[in-house]
Amino acid sequence: MAYEQNNRRKHPRFSVEKAIYLEVVSRNSRSEADNTIFLCNTLDISVAGLRIWVQEPVAEGSKVNIAVPEDEWKENLELAGKVMWSREAGDQPGFWLGLELDDTTHENMERWFKVVQRLKQ
Repeated sequence: MAYEQNNRRKHPRFSVEKAIYLEVVSRNSRSEADNTIFLCNTLDISVAGLRIWVQEPVAEGSKVNIAVPEDEWKENLELAGKVMWSREAGDQPGFWLGLELDDTTHENMERWFKVVQRLKQ
């Protein structure tokens, strides 16, 4: 299965462990207070998506907002995406999620491309 996923990927992934925030947008959300927010960790990243670890399950197809802390947590890069797949994290507690990024704004996506380039080194 992992081999098939790798063949479908358009962009290379890089192993990166970084703390980020994930906000799961509920269907009837009127404000951020209606949504669940997790502190989680990236496992690998690309310019088009991320694989992350979370403590709680998140349904496939869920819309998410992603906050990537920058400048030693003084500022966040805000991204949006969708949960493409969710799996139990094997022999450890928690779940792995595959996130596909939406092109929120041209500026944010440019910043994300720079983050990926910096973190892959």
